[in-house]
Formats: sequence, structure tokens, C-alpha cells
Amino acid sequence: EIPSVRLANDIAAQFHHLPKDVAVQAIADHLHMFWEPRMLTQLNAHVAAGGEGLDELVIAATDALRR
Repeated sequence: EIPSVRLANDIAAQFHHLPKDVAVQAIADHLHMFWEPRMLTQLNAHVAAGGEGLDELVIAATDALRR
């Protein structure tokens, strides 16, 4: 498993109790503020390759970051 996938899923797990739109924005905010560009690049590449193993909230958050 790619480390960024595990970390991103761990982050998503902390927000699953929130409404989906709020959770997605919270995850996107966290990724933007705390992840270094190399980690985001790796995560985005994994999403582009199909996102296997990624929480759906993480995939939505990466989409939100690209907007």
C-alpha cells in the first residue's frame, strides 16, 4: 500500500461522522495545509490511476483541491 493512501484514509476516517460535503472540504483543507507537494502529487497520481483502496471522501477531496 502506498503510504499516502493509508494516511489519506486515516484522515478521512476522522471526518466520516460529518455530512459528506463538510467532510470532503475538511479533508481537502487538511491536505492543502499539511501535506507537502510531493505527497499530494503521489496521491493525485494514484487517484488518476483509479484510486484503488482510497476512501471515496479522499477522492472527492482531491477533486475539490483541483478546482
